[in-house]
Amino acid sequence: MSARGRPAISRNEQAYRRLKGDILALRLRPGDALNEAALCAEFGIGRTPVNKALHRLMHEGLVRILPRKGVLVQPLSMDEFAHLIEVRRLTEPPCAALAAGRIGEDDLADLDALLAAPAAGLDAVLESDRRFHETIARASRNAVLAEVLSGLHGRSVRFWALSLATGHHLAEVAEEHAAILRALRRRRPEDAAAAMAAHIDSFARTLASRLG
Repeated sequence: MSARGRPAISRNEQAYRRLKGDILALRLRPGDALNEAALCAEFGIGRTPVNKALHRLMHEGLVRILPRKGVLVQPLSMDEFAHLIEVRRLTEPPCAALAAGRIGEDDLADLDALLAAPAAGLDAVLESDRRFHETIARASRNAVLAEVLSGLHGRSVRFWALSLATGHHLAEVAEEHAAILRALRRRRPEDAAAAMAAHIDSFARTLASRLG
């Protein structure tokens, strides 16, 4: 246990969280080569935790381990992005529609708090967005759908971080989130689905313009 009574985080978990956070926030860029010995020195831990973290990240599609060659941060694929957008369009608007009919006052209060709290820095913005979409998925009261959307969100985060490098996009996202919340508060499934679809389309357009 930690000094404050919380369970201590293992070194394996520490290495995993730090590497994953750096990859998702693009501090480690797509295609970057990773050196295990250098990571051990930087993190101040042994080789085993770093190796286990890298294998977890490989299974999540975030790094590529090349036998006898080393480890690379998985490059971003525009084909993958196009497929993710297709699946998100098929799943997230219906999820928002379900949530509009089932959302509770606690969920609405959580969403209000997320939109009211300023997010300083990319890590905080990414976490706030994750919690926003997670709360809506939870409000759908469909645990299977929520699990599917969690995986989709995780696979989209690096693309999302890249789109936020476009200066105006963060303000657009705030407006889009507010529109989704208004539809949820009014318990209007069609409006919630339309607002979520517009949010996904805005994401797709912004990234396409950045990479075009």
